[in-house]
Amino acid sequence: MDAIAFEPMPVQPIGPSPLGHRIMFALLALLAFALFAPTVVLPMIREYGAVRAEEAVLVHRCAALQDEIDHRARLIEAFAADPAVNEKLAILDLQYRKPGEEILPVLPRVYEPAPPPKYVPPPARSDLLTPDDWPDWAIRAELWAQQRHLIELFLDDDLRPIFLLMSAGLLIAAFALFAPRTMGVQRTSEAPIPHRPVQPVTGLL
Repeated sequence: MDAIAFEPMPVQPIGPSPLGHRIMFALLALLAFALFAPTVVLPMIREYGAVRAEEAVLVHRCAALQDEIDHRARLIEAFAADPAVNEKLAILDLQYRKPGEEILPVLPRVYEPAPPPKYVPPPARSDLLTPDDWPDWAIRAELWAQQRHLIELFLDDDLRPIFLLMSAGLLIAAFALFAPRTMGVQRTSEAPIPHRPVQPVTGLL
């Protein structure tokens, strides 16, 4: 018996993704980014802010040391050229006294100059410790997030791995369920192979 010939069905082009699929894909991808970005970026901003705060403390400490260096340099110059300073040194070291002068003992540290005030950094706006020279929009965004307790939420070391897993799950769901399609993709489908009719075998019946 001759085989029954069949032909493949015509090529069927695949159209673009429906609007609802594209909206859901964009929404899931945006949610994944909204979880991933602050979870990764905010700890880096906090480290940068801590470095800037420490830098400010060191700048003020260096300025105080420079003032002390300048003061001692002026004392050295006075020792070399100012007779009034040399006279005071002679009084202290050689116990020199002017005629009719009376020296009264005083308690130690009473008349010592007060130490310079210790530098205290200004209070931070949030746990990010961002500097004051940031743009206004960044400061406003930081204050907005601080008022809603979002910064401490994304800086929590126990919650950050959960946010990363949720972000990966949303992205996988976006591509698995609503992956966008473009025009021009074609698909060929073939008709099912027809079954041969059963032929009775002669001589058995």
